[in-house]
Amino acid sequence: MKLAKLAGNNLRRTPARSVLTAVSVLIATATLTVVLSVDRGYSKAVERDLVEKTGVHLYITKEGCPIEAAAVIAQGGLSPLYVEENLVDKVRAIPEVAAVLPFQLFTATTKDGSRTDIFMGITEEIRTIRPDWIITNGGWFSAENSVILGSQIAQIENVAPGDKLYSEKYDKEFVVSGILAQNWGQDDGTIFLPLKTAQKMIERKGKLSAIAIKLKDISQLQNVTLKLRGDLPKEYYVLGSKELSDGILGFFSATRVIMFVMVVVAFGVSVFGILNTMLMAVMERRREMAYLKCVGAKRRDILGLVTLESLILCSAGAIAGAGIGLALMPAADHLLRGLLIAYIPAGSITDPTLPLISLSILLTVAVGVLCALYPAWKAASIVPMEVLRNE
Repeated sequence: MKLAKLAGNNLRRTPARSVLTAVSVLIATATLTVVLSVDRGYSKAVERDLVEKTGVHLYITKEGCPIEAAAVIAQGGLSPLYVEENLVDKVRAIPEVAAVLPFQLFTATTKDGSRTDIFMGITEEIRTIRPDWIITNGGWFSAENSVILGSQIAQIENVAPGDKLYSEKYDKEFVVSGILAQNWGQDDGTIFLPLKTAQKMIERKGKLSAIAIKLKDISQLQNVTLKLRGDLPKEYYVLGSKELSDGILGFFSATRVIMFVMVVVAFGVSVFGILNTMLMAVMERRREMAYLKCVGAKRRDILGLVTLESLILCSAGAIAGAGIGLALMPAADHLLRGLLIAYIPAGSITDPTLPLISLSILLTVAVGVLCALYPAWKAASIVPMEVLRNE
């Protein structure tokens, strides 16, 4: 207790320096907490959206690479490759298949480039495959030119069922037949329309972006996959929803690298701050250290004193940093959704668990204490007679 009191008094002697050092630790901990939370949360959200929630177990596509398939299936890109619609009946005939959803996905960017609309041509099987696809206002397509809007696009256009919606790129007017419940995902900004209408708009009659498949029993996934790969022409690929989610995470890898570079920079600043503070403290108190040794302080006592000072600074900064990191989670979620992430899953993309926060605090404190070992060793190596004679 006496050693802790002495360490606290020493830190209060240079409050500005101590606060600045604690702030550098705070920044490092907050950055690490946010980055680990986003890394974990985004991966879980993508897997939840594309594997657990969609009800889709398999996709048939012409894209062999999961990342390329993800660009078409999840982002609304229009691939030069396509799936023939006549395969749908063949897939439906498989006994293990519960539902089949053929779809056409494409985008339309306004002339000024200010907005990109996502169009998805669907059939009524989407209600069977997607349990979270719920029309809360209006109903199913009433005509060839009717559309169902995601909640966000409906709010932007300020339309309700029965209102008209005009597409500048395709010079086509639609009638809104329904509006979906908000699910905080890609559906919120999507314009759904009948499959045949979508195929006509992009002049791809009888052609699909992909075919989504829901199985009666997920344990038959491997058997159905092998059967489809054997029955389909060699240019087609059968991708599991897990492969697709891994492909989506490939888009996130560049963002992940940027985030961890930020962590390294923050820790670099923190390391130099701690080293500078502790070395300055040792150099300024050489005479005090010498007197402590003269009155009986051992080498381990000096080591413990300097290390304890660093531990107090790092612990205070790390705990405060973890709290600030938690407070910044909504801002990080919003920033990454708007700027960095290609695919936006439903729900939060941050997952700040207690073990993760504890890891951030412990890792930062451990780095800080390690940084203090050299200044502590310098202090413990002081020879009292040399210091007192020279001063």
